[in-house]
Amino acid sequence: MRPLLITALTLLCSHAAATKLQPPAPVADAPARLIINRDGNAPTACDVELYLNEQVVATLAPNQHTSLDVPSGQMSLAVAISPSGYCGGTGPTVAQSIIVAPGETRQFDVVVKPEQIFLSPRLSD
Repeated sequence: MRPLLITALTLLCSHAAATKLQPPAPVADAPARLIINRDGNAPTACDVELYLNEQVVATLAPNQHTSLDVPSGQMSLAVAISPSGYCGGTGPTVAQSIIVAPGETRQFDVVVKPEQIFLSPRLSD
């Protein structure tokens, strides 16, 4: 009888310990995070504006980055050359739709080419 009781207690304790080692599930209302990086080797020194749901949320010079806490779900993301100063950009031409889960972190690189500007998802390092 005693070995049976010890075995049962061992199984119960190991099950409780295994349950504690699992990561917690994301909270439904937890924000997501977007990290946007601007390359310093771009062919232009003009500032770039970052748009989230058609609103300017950041301006990035070469070699700058920003981190935004955003609500989880679907949103539109776009970049454009800043309309201020010498560069005189015209605002975003194309937005991309993204979906972020609660607690998720996504990284994007701003890619600036002579005739275009866009966001490229950054693969995990």
